[in-house]
Amino acid sequence: MAQTEDTDTVQPLLQQFQQLFFISKIAGILPQDLEKFRSRNLMEKSRNGMLYMLGTLILYVLLYNILIYSFGEEDRTLKASQSTLTFVIGLFLTYIGLIMMATDQLTALRNQGRIGEIYERIRLVDERLYKEKCVMDNSTIGRRIRIMLVMTVIFELSILLATYLKLVDYSQWMSLLWVVSAIPTFINTLDKIWFAVSLYALKERFEAINATLEELVATHEKYKLWLQGDQETPPQLDSSQPPQYDSNLEYLYKELGGLDMGSIGRNSVSGSGKNKVAPVAHSMNSFGEQIDAATGKPPPNPLASNMVHESELGNAAKVEDKLNNLCQVHDEICEIGKAMNELWSYPILSLMAYGFLIFTAQLYFLYCATQFQSIPSLFRSAKNPFITVIVLSYTSGKCVYLIYLSWKTSQASKRTGISLHKCGVVADDNLLYEIVNHLSLKLLNHSVDFSACGFFTLDMETLYGVSGGITSYLIILIQFNLAAQQAKEAIQTFNSLNDTAGLVGAATDMDNGSSTLHDLVTTTMLTPTG
Repeated sequence: MAQTEDTDTVQPLLQQFQQLFFISKIAGILPQDLEKFRSRNLMEKSRNGMLYMLGTLILYVLLYNILIYSFGEEDRTLKASQSTLTFVIGLFLTYIGLIMMATDQLTALRNQGRIGEIYERIRLVDERLYKEKCVMDNSTIGRRIRIMLVMTVIFELSILLATYLKLVDYSQWMSLLWVVSAIPTFINTLDKIWFAVSLYALKERFEAINATLEELVATHEKYKLWLQGDQETPPQLDSSQPPQYDSNLEYLYKELGGLDMGSIGRNSVSGSGKNKVAPVAHSMNSFGEQIDAATGKPPPNPLASNMVHESELGNAAKVEDKLNNLCQVHDEICEIGKAMNELWSYPILSLMAYGFLIFTAQLYFLYCATQFQSIPSLFRSAKNPFITVIVLSYTSGKCVYLIYLSWKTSQASKRTGISLHKCGVVADDNLLYEIVNHLSLKLLNHSVDFSACGFFTLDMETLYGVSGGITSYLIILIQFNLAAQQAKEAIQTFNSLNDTAGLVGAATDMDNGSSTLHDLVTTTMLTPTG
């Protein structure tokens, strides 16, 4: 019954992915069965979903190639009018978006059976955390998904409509194919939303474990402060002005407690009576409540001192099970993170390569547009600086957010060891120290780091290196472009000089021919006949 109650109380994480799953299913990103997800929140294999996904992939590839052919009239004249470097860059980057989209879909097709296991393991982790009185709130996951979907639609429509209205000749019906140019980036963004939200869910669970350990530390500190306050001696009453009593009752004091009036002023009790009573004047107010004789205020509620619960860290044998369970859950979350990194390793690598190349190429083509040079047709958004800013913000936002989220998740997993050591320090118990040291070794061997197929780690250092690489390659491309333009101008100048020299030579030859003919005629006319 307890297990059933825990299962009913824990909310499945996939329940928050309803909208994202339906959109991804229609777009052809996920091949899982739709009915099983809708009814039981399970991601299971589906043969029909696999065929539908392969059909959408083939359709996208055909439409994209038709788009390239329809808008490729400018590309056919690009090599003749511009440098070979610009032509090669445009030809390669024209298909990199299609390669990125195909990588996402084929990877999802290969991992269709494993991705459901990931979310099932997360559900089991939530149940184990619930048993440790750590309830996960997945409502923030749903809000985050809706925000990401809205931002994706806004960016895609802004780029598509701005480019179509400003830079595409929409008077021709073939211009409608420009909608296909937004498919690769839209597919890629939906796939990365799955990874980003799942990664955020892991980070929340790491932070929940850290918060539980920090709460143990804070509770024990409060408990120690309460013990110190309980051991303090209460303040003595002021005896400078002893209360006045009726002298006629002195015999009663002596009879009850063996007291005399002199002993009252010295706060001393004399006599050998069994019941010794200290006289208190006005010990109750008009409501029958006791008051402090020194301050005139009611004393604190005696039950208030019992409101501080006993700290779990005070009993090392009792808290050992709790710490062991939390560390085991931490290890399981780390294993889930490694499995997720393996599933999305190729899509992440393709996204980072796409972001690096597109960011560099977009800025390079923007420079070419400012110099009134021709650029590839699919990069005509670089002709407008405002559209270029939107494109760069959209592309870099995806890459930067994934890198930042991966780094924060890794940091949250490593912070658990620090929170665990705080428990040992605040408890100051030898047995608990041994438990903490033993568990710290386990945490040290189960850290999680996210990478792109092992080529580089997704952290802030990588982001810094990528930023420097974009700047360096952009400067190199501009220098090559300047050199190519200078060489082209020199060739044009040389050809023009050759043409001028040829015209001058032809005119000189004509003048020489005219002079020779004139001399011949003159000589013939002056020569006597006969």
